[in-house]
Amino acid sequence: MRVPDFLPRDVAGDLRRELLHGLEYERVELGDITRQWRARRPLGDVYFGSMLRRPGWQTPASVVAALEWFESATFLDWLSEVAGEELSFRRPVTAYRMTRSDRLCLHDDMSDPDHAVSVAYNLSRGWRAEWGGATLFGEVAGVTALETPVDSPIELRQWRIVHERRFVPEFNSLLVMRLDERYAHGVDEVRVDHARLALVGIYGRRLS
Repeated sequence: MRVPDFLPRDVAGDLRRELLHGLEYERVELGDITRQWRARRPLGDVYFGSMLRRPGWQTPASVVAALEWFESATFLDWLSEVAGEELSFRRPVTAYRMTRSDRLCLHDDMSDPDHAVSVAYNLSRGWRAEWGGATLFGEVAGVTALETPVDSPIELRQWRIVHERRFVPEFNSLLVMRLDERYAHGVDEVRVDHARLALVGIYGRRLS
């Protein structure tokens, strides 16, 4: 499901500026199936620790509060109600930036069997469908192993989906996606030089 106008517009604007001008990014490429920029964190820490800022950049208090809110009990309670099951915070949201020729292969995010929900908060202003970069979501029809480069951190696979749904980036909207081996999602190729910006997080089933 997609929730429009998710945060106050001024907060969304502050977050967009943070992703555009304040964060440092590192290149992520997996074979020829995934190309994108991911916010850098301290060396050796991909998903935890604070995202690194450019020298001299001052992060607004509104951005700090918004990033913390994605980890809050209030957000978790709301997300649990949407998902229909009790969820727990697993790792901080991470900023991703994509531009021309970047893409994210279909995948299921089930590296942990307790993963339950992925959220993608979009900060791409004025995006058009013909620019590519749509989020794809569907039911898995098959998975094929691919030749994996020796330096790849994961085994590369190719998912095929049916009943595909496409979500064109929409500024200040939150996309909530069910995680399960029955479903896969990804981002099709960006065809323009404009920056596609998003914060992405994963939430798991609450452990008893």
